[in-house]
Amino acid sequence: MSNARVISMEQGDVYEYRAFFRKTGRAKYISHLDLYRTIQRSFKRAGLPVWHTLGYNPHIYLTFPLPISLGYEGVRESFDFRLCSDMPAEEVIHRLNGALPEGIIIVGLDAPVCKAESIAMADYTLTLSGGGLDGEALLEKWQGFLSQKEIIAEKRSKKGLRPVDLKPMILKASACASGDTLQLQLTLTAGISVNLNPTLVTDTFGSWAGFEPDYHSIRRDAVRCGDGAEFR
Repeated sequence: MSNARVISMEQGDVYEYRAFFRKTGRAKYISHLDLYRTIQRSFKRAGLPVWHTLGYNPHIYLTFPLPISLGYEGVRESFDFRLCSDMPAEEVIHRLNGALPEGIIIVGLDAPVCKAESIAMADYTLTLSGGGLDGEALLEKWQGFLSQKEIIAEKRSKKGLRPVDLKPMILKASACASGDTLQLQLTLTAGISVNLNPTLVTDTFGSWAGFEPDYHSIRRDAVRCGDGAEFR
């Protein structure tokens, strides 16, 4: 028996899981919509008894608590799904990994613990260069940028561009220089209601410092709840 969450329905019990996966290498260029389709197809190739929604347009039940942006690598991303029968977690992981493309690998499977609404922050690592500056010069400019009382950016919303202060949404920030690159480690506000994209921070930094950032890598390291615990 697995440790899935059992949901009783009129048609019988279904078993809900939360899969944790890495998305690295070329897979970072798979958009969220294509990732959704890729995983749906992988369920079919794996021959798993996946549960479909009911109604006029039945489809595989598949949800992502906090989708990752195109071009980002993810260390511990997650999605929820349901099976019609209980199966050992090791077998589900093995069969899914055998059906997923290169760069996407399931690293864990468990019953969902936290609700998506509990997500409050996310950790990122970004490496960038630009402006013909070396790492130390970029670091000095970054420290000046971060020391502002307000960090005003133009954020796109359904009503168009609007000014927003990013400062309260940058919960933690550290940086180090290496050669001609600057590596940033950021903890930013994240979740359903407010989700700060790290490149909005660094693009605003570049605009403030007078250069366009050249991104070497962008990685989401963790998704966390309001108390700082990792999302499970």
